[in-house]
Amino acid sequence: MAQYPLKKIFLIDDDPIHQQIAVLMLQKAEVVKEVISFHEAQAALDYIRAHETEPEALPEVILLDLNMPVMDGWAFLDAFEQIRDGLLASVRIFIYTSSINYHDRLRAHQYPSVTGYLVKPLSREDIQRIADISHS
Repeated sequence: MAQYPLKKIFLIDDDPIHQQIAVLMLQKAEVVKEVISFHEAQAALDYIRAHETEPEALPEVILLDLNMPVMDGWAFLDAFEQIRDGLLASVRIFIYTSSINYHDRLRAHQYPSVTGYLVKPLSREDIQRIADISHS
């Protein structure tokens, strides 16, 4: 049985193709036991709120797209920062976006929960960085 450095990653992205590629790459790299995908940021936020006192139900890492309809990544981050201190698990967020905008990168790092900024598509180096940073 494989020893995974991470137990659970949430992938929040409205693009099914990028979602599928990222999930396959994470599984192939064997860095995480379970990847749970959300097509809407609000659904992920609702799940986190419903399980905030259950550390085993929460992810160690969230890969968050910025540009999504209804609730975008910025709105998710604003809401997440409000509940972060009440969570019984440490959750690190990596922005996972197609945006190469310098201002988006600067803005993302204003959020204490944001650990990194990754530009799509996910690379092997990105996956190793997620595993290394999240396991330290």
